[in-house]
Amino acid sequence: MPLSPIVRFGGGPHVDRLRAELRSWLDEHLPDEFRRTAANPDYLPRDSHDRAVQFCQALHQRGWFVPQWPVEFGGGGLGVVEQVVIREELAYAGAPMVNTNGVNMLAPVLFRFGTREQQEEHLPKIARSERMWAQGYSEPEAGSDLAALRMTARRDGDDYILDGQKTWTSNGVLADWIFVLARTAPLGAKRQAGISFFLVDLDTPGITRRPIRSMTGYPTFAEEFFDGVRVPAANLVGEEGEGWQVAKALLVAERSNVTRAAQAQRYLDELVDWCRCQRGSSHDPLADPVTRLALARAVERVEVGRALSYRVAHQQAAGQLDSALPSLSKLYHSELTAELRQLGLTILGPAGALLPEDPDALLHGHFSEGLLLSLLHTIGGGTSEIQRDLISTAGLGLPR
Repeated sequence: MPLSPIVRFGGGPHVDRLRAELRSWLDEHLPDEFRRTAANPDYLPRDSHDRAVQFCQALHQRGWFVPQWPVEFGGGGLGVVEQVVIREELAYAGAPMVNTNGVNMLAPVLFRFGTREQQEEHLPKIARSERMWAQGYSEPEAGSDLAALRMTARRDGDDYILDGQKTWTSNGVLADWIFVLARTAPLGAKRQAGISFFLVDLDTPGITRRPIRSMTGYPTFAEEFFDGVRVPAANLVGEEGEGWQVAKALLVAERSNVTRAAQAQRYLDELVDWCRCQRGSSHDPLADPVTRLALARAVERVEVGRALSYRVAHQQAAGQLDSALPSLSKLYHSELTAELRQLGLTILGPAGALLPEDPDALLHGHFSEGLLLSLLHTIGGGTSEIQRDLISTAGLGLPR
């Protein structure tokens, strides 16, 4: 069924026309393989990833891949309302959005902190899906406690020399470049001080990459070893020692979760449609009042999530973002994702636990594979425990 939220984002007749035009285009151009998958295209095998890139390049030709960016950097020059509508429709349809690290995380940072040269070099390539990015934050001794990172960056003339290791690197297998945090000053009393933000070509001599395969079977993450890696000083984003501020801005840009809200609606609609198709059968889930109540509760949860995402987007557009709201949205949608997948598996029964490659899998294995992937969301980008800490301190003003 088409996306039809109870909560309306606004925009007027021209937005309704945009939504209808995009739906029509997707009906004609979105490959079936992506309509059926629950996986993030950043994590798909190379052949599927390449086809996802081609699809995103076709989106770019219509001005829909990065619709809110200025035209000079490859964007569509549209506003935040149009951006949200486009992202919603793409996510609900199952459209692949490759290079999410580049589009959703790095690009907002470059717009805010990057030099003109950095913007001109990287943003158009991100818009055209020509340069894939990995996020190099976590280390063996620094995950949720990111300020404990140990990678060093030492200035040497016009270069910095990077030494250390990154792990659990998002999109580390397919990426061409990586943005990393490294320590340019010794660890002091304030651990966040002395950290800097760098852009690194992964073909630079001294970098070794190793894939990390997830429970889904995809090489979801990678680890990288940096041994005397020379990075031009021109690739420093922001001032030396101010990488923590850059990193915080990046995580805020990551967490409006508009696409996650639309994906939740897609999963719920698929499940409800399947239940309706079982009416009158020996396995009729809707004959059970407990199941009906659980589905009603899911409808409520999904609509609250969409409203929360809209609020974050509105505040971002106005430049008046509540500091705790992105963490609240990230926490809510991470846990909602897992709840919906678990509800689906409970209702579908044993066949719902089959993975997509099994011919007997129900609903293309969306719920089985989706549940495995949902575990990533409660850890990656900051664990749910960290989000609760940020909400309590930044939002409620509670003491640490």
